[in-house]
Amino acid sequence: MASGFSVKEHIPANPEQVWAYLTDFDNAQKWMPGIDRMALPVGQILETGSVLTFNARGKDRETRVTALEKGKRLALTSKQGGVTATYEYLLAPVPDGAEITLNARCKATGFWKLLHPVIVIAMKKADSPQLVNLKALIERSE
Repeated sequence: MASGFSVKEHIPANPEQVWAYLTDFDNAQKWMPGIDRMALPVGQILETGSVLTFNARGKDRETRVTALEKGKRLALTSKQGGVTATYEYLLAPVPDGAEITLNARCKATGFWKLLHPVIVIAMKKADSPQLVNLKALIERSE
């Protein structure tokens, strides 16, 4: 069973600038609720298959880059127990800036299927503000 949520935000900034903020993982805690830190290991480049480490709500975890099209698409997938969550960020230029979309999907297996609806609600509540936060961060930096 897989389901999730999608949100979209217009950011009045150059798409390259938005991409730079999106992939600057040292600043992830400024726009990703619940993330205390996120990092790509030293010496590793951002590419499909890269593993990032992050600390969320006091727990160290990992997420894998499962899709990457520079300047257009970034997908991060995390697995914990019987739950797999994928956060896909799509970036598109528009006449007065950039439009960014977050598609968050969750798949649960085994026992976790019973809790799947609650997990999706919690994901949406916690993570749907990401793009609004990213926009605010970019606007503050200008």
